[in-house]
Amino acid sequence: MHVLFTEDDALLGHASVVTRTLRYGSEVFVTGYVESVAVRADQQGRGLGSLVMDHAEAIIRAKHQIGALNAVESAAPFYAGRGWRPWFGLTQADTPEGVVDTYNPTDRIFVLPTVSTGHRFEESAALICDWRAGDLW
Repeated sequence: MHVLFTEDDALLGHASVVTRTLRYGSEVFVTGYVESVAVRADQQGRGLGSLVMDHAEAIIRAKHQIGALNAVESAAPFYAGRGWRPWFGLTQADTPEGVVDTYNPTDRIFVLPTVSTGHRFEESAALICDWRAGDLW
């Protein structure tokens, strides 16, 4: 699902929410995975990133058990300030060859538990994403 912010037919901001499956221990979560969050450079500072994320998070709360994303380092404080929780534990992917480690020091994985799950994620178990072509996280 795409969230678009336009003004006078010009695209100023965007985010997408992709349905994915994340596993944590023995639990499986239908996840709203946020990708491609961007605000046009000349429009930054107007609050459009917050507006786009307000809508993305509303989609997650309505249709998914949790939210997740991988932020660029400069955006990590933005997501943390919105209630997204940084994930410092192990990350893995369920690939066609089996479960593999996906640790990358540049990853900034965040999780957004929703009210419906109320789940507390501890870092004692790995967070495992589903397989897809391209970037796994």
